[in-house]
Amino acid sequence: MNRKLFLFLLGRIAIINGAVLIVPLVFSLYWGEPGLVWFVPSIVVTLGLGAVFLKLGQEHRRQLTVSQGAWYMVSVWLLLGCVGMIPYVLSGIFTPVDAFFQSVSAYTTAGVTCVPLGTGPLPRSLLLWNSVMEWMGGLNFIIMLVTVLPQVSGCFGITLSAHQSINFSPMVGRMREAARQTARIYAVITMISLGLYWLAGLDVVDAFMASLMTVSTSGSNSGFDFIRFNNPWLELAGIASMLMASGNFLLYWKGLERRNMRGIFRDTEIQTFLGLVIVAGTFVSMNLWYSGVYTGFESVRYGFFQVVSFISTSGFSSAPFMDWPEFDRFALFTLVFAGGCIGSATGGMRVMRFIVLFKMAAQEMRRTLHPHMVICVKINTIPVDMKIVSRVLSYFFLFMAAFFISMLIISLSGVTTLQAMGIAAGCLSSVGSTIELFGIADFSVLPAWTKLYCGFLMILGRVEIFSFLIVIQTIGQYMRRKW
Repeated sequence: MNRKLFLFLLGRIAIINGAVLIVPLVFSLYWGEPGLVWFVPSIVVTLGLGAVFLKLGQEHRRQLTVSQGAWYMVSVWLLLGCVGMIPYVLSGIFTPVDAFFQSVSAYTTAGVTCVPLGTGPLPRSLLLWNSVMEWMGGLNFIIMLVTVLPQVSGCFGITLSAHQSINFSPMVGRMREAARQTARIYAVITMISLGLYWLAGLDVVDAFMASLMTVSTSGSNSGFDFIRFNNPWLELAGIASMLMASGNFLLYWKGLERRNMRGIFRDTEIQTFLGLVIVAGTFVSMNLWYSGVYTGFESVRYGFFQVVSFISTSGFSSAPFMDWPEFDRFALFTLVFAGGCIGSATGGMRVMRFIVLFKMAAQEMRRTLHPHMVICVKINTIPVDMKIVSRVLSYFFLFMAAFFISMLIISLSGVTTLQAMGIAAGCLSSVGSTIELFGIADFSVLPAWTKLYCGFLMILGRVEIFSFLIVIQTIGQYMRRKW
């Protein structure tokens, strides 16, 4: 294994995430909180660890194999979870297990919290650190999405893979270029979201934290509550921000390069995603109105907000959706499996993969009538290689298998079947609010092993399952050679 490049990449991630710890440190001192105790040791440990990794990774090769890329994708989330938990442990509010869970939840943008009910809100600097971790987690995922993930799983965006080589070598050079471009788009959308929240009435600090959570699609119950404000303009700003964050960031990049932003809306995946939002929002709103839960305007207001929140896997709440009729709650639950577009930081299986699955099913039905017909699936007039179709089918099977197996395992903790289903779907799809759909308001009461398993499940969803299976395979091969 190319350990030097592996350590170099981990070291660079540690240095970047250690540097951003300065943000909550500065604000904690401004707010009069003990940031020197919480964040200074965290900065020292994280930067020191990064420096050691960079030192060990000197004179590395510039190429990364598939197995090495899989190891990197799994290891980086474990590393981030460990360095992110340090301020929580030092604060004394969390146990080590809860702190690790909270950190992994933030970095994987799941947004689930282990803060017990009745303990009050976290200190503002820890809330800010949670938002920063969520934003960095979204950025890290998008960067890996355009560098390591296509090489490992082959389930990348179809239209972009036609214009971008699947051979991602030399690794370091491509990562630098992709990191610069995606970080710029990510930062621009964050600034636009911040401006929208500020115009809607939030102060600068709250608008900043809300924009970090929204662009990374990690809202859930992590500290920012639209219900508390009860502001339609704020909810409209949230909808706009969540829709932007759910789009394909590389498609934004391509549109800016060609100076043709209108072309974005001619993309099949974007059109399908917006169509799902309109159709699902209409049905949910109509059922809320028909059931007498809200008036007509309120049904549209709350219905569309929650639909956008769940399909973008953000999990924000503008109304007590856990008390809604069964149809509306299950509609929201179903949307988390779809997720946003494949080039975004959202969770779920992504709209592009469902487009491929539905087109392939339609072609197979046609071939039943015409057995000798040659099947050709096209997306945006570009033929989709059957190898990609096969990988999408494999990913769909693995995702659903992981969901049902995890549901059975989580049910051992004493929760009901529906609650176990909500937890498993939420962790795999990175949208923690699914646990509230089925009556779980306090995650901290669950056993420690359940929290650790849910942390693993969040990482599994972020590495798109394939990476974890490759890691298991390489471990098995090593054990066979060893023994």
